[in-house]
Amino acid sequence: MKPGKKVLGLAAAAALLMVVGVKASDPVGVYAMVERVVFEPSEAAPKNVQIWGAFTPSVEPPRPTYKPEQAYGPIERGYMYFTCAADKAKVCAAEWSDLNSVAGKSEVVGFSSRWPRFTARVRPASETPASPDTYISNFGVVKVGKYGDYPTLVAALKAAIGR
Repeated sequence: MKPGKKVLGLAAAAALLMVVGVKASDPVGVYAMVERVVFEPSEAAPKNVQIWGAFTPSVEPPRPTYKPEQAYGPIERGYMYFTCAADKAKVCAAEWSDLNSVAGKSEVVGFSSRWPRFTARVRPASETPASPDTYISNFGVVKVGKYGDYPTLVAALKAAIGR
């Protein structure tokens, strides 16, 4: 193979790998407007947490192109119920405390991670807490705007809460 063709072939292979490996650039697992946080058994030593409010969990976006807001599903009211791996207890407690600090305010925040695939679910208020999902830490709790402004999602989350 001639040197020019070899370089061209390597460039094409690299470009293909970049396209195949592309994921949504926003790493947030769920955006939420948090109404309240319930620590179990206590805020001082939480093992589990209930996060109440309105949520828009991450979903696999449509391909090949999509609007950034399509990387998040429909707005759901209720609560998310999490537990934490023992080796991540301090990180979880810190992030859950951060979520508690924005509870009841008109702030939209993101938390958890979309990778590996986000599987935590929003539970209806009528469901008794059982079998919590494992909390996956990411970059901490972030205000909307760090990875995108998402005006449609923000408006929908606020409307779901009545603000």
